[in-house]
Amino acid sequence: MPHAPAFSDPARLALALALAHLGTACADEDSNAEAGALDAIPTYQGTVDLEFGDVDGDDPYLFTRIGGIAEDARGRLIVADMQSHEIRVFDPEGRFRFRFGGPGEGPGELTYPCCLAFGPDGALWVRESTRYSAFQLEQASAEYVRGQRIAHFSQGMVAPVTFDAEGRLVDIGSSPAPEGGSVMTRFHVGADGVADEVPLADPERQATGSTTVDRTFGEMAVTMFVYQPLGPRWIHAHGRGGAWAEAVTSEYVVNLHHADGTASRIEGPPLAGAELSPAEQDWAQDWIDRDLQRLDLDQHPFTIPDRKPPLGAIYFDQSGRLWIEKTGAASNQSREADVYEGDTLVARYRWPRRVRPGDVPWASESLLYGITTDSLDVQRVARVRFRPVG
Repeated sequence: MPHAPAFSDPARLALALALAHLGTACADEDSNAEAGALDAIPTYQGTVDLEFGDVDGDDPYLFTRIGGIAEDARGRLIVADMQSHEIRVFDPEGRFRFRFGGPGEGPGELTYPCCLAFGPDGALWVRESTRYSAFQLEQASAEYVRGQRIAHFSQGMVAPVTFDAEGRLVDIGSSPAPEGGSVMTRFHVGADGVADEVPLADPERQATGSTTVDRTFGEMAVTMFVYQPLGPRWIHAHGRGGAWAEAVTSEYVVNLHHADGTASRIEGPPLAGAELSPAEQDWAQDWIDRDLQRLDLDQHPFTIPDRKPPLGAIYFDQSGRLWIEKTGAASNQSREADVYEGDTLVARYRWPRRVRPGDVPWASESLLYGITTDSLDVQRVARVRFRPVG
């Protein structure tokens, strides 16, 4: 059995005790410094200061499926309504001003517009099911400028509209993988229509939480994806100027690719993810039951997990900062995102859980535009305004 060292010399004993105390004090100081650094991260609380959308009433306020929301230099809200195939423009107080688009394939017409962004030329770019359309917004109208076919075969896909450091359109879609199947890719499309391709991750990583089944509909063979309900997912985000990021939601690790071609890694604290609530368990079971029926499966390839993955989504704001949104328990009344400038944590944002950022979020240092949905499945536009806490 080991023995404690014997100190026959009182001076040596005093020195040992002093060194032990110093080591403990240093450890406490390091721990306190780390906690202090986390406490020093500014926190912003968001409240809804504008919300509009009706179940009946004036036509401009009846939304079918909100595909994207953006804000222009005048503070106007631009809303893409997918199933009416149009864009609606509202003033900063939510009053309707004008609309443009409408169903069709001709210049200025739209087909399932989902995603919005302003290009380097100041034009509003709209991603549609098979192409992009660009418009110049005026005081009370929009003028069609040009169009661009998508550079891939992923028709109807929802993805951010961004431009790289050279001003090229970044088109997100699938390309054939060398080993078969497909892989999600960034297509950097020049003015001549030629696209450079950048795969976002290897196919196995992109397929996290999913598998495929082959089915035949009539004479057509189709490969269908099957996902684990509330299971891990591979996610990606694309920012202005060429930055992008990708992660798997099961751990707080994000691979950040900078506009200059370099890359870094964001590693947050280990998070377990919240346990599923009874309502979430019921929702997941309904998901599985629908898969069994629509795919004619004898057994689902996935079970219902005990916990949700800790990460919910990642997206860039208008300043190029990366937001990492966490899932949280169903009982939480707030959503929360850690915000990074490069790979440095610079802020935390919280806002009401009922405001969903949407498939292509629009956020800034002080605002976030999102979607609320009521029990009748009526969608509304919501603006969240952030203020520092304390």
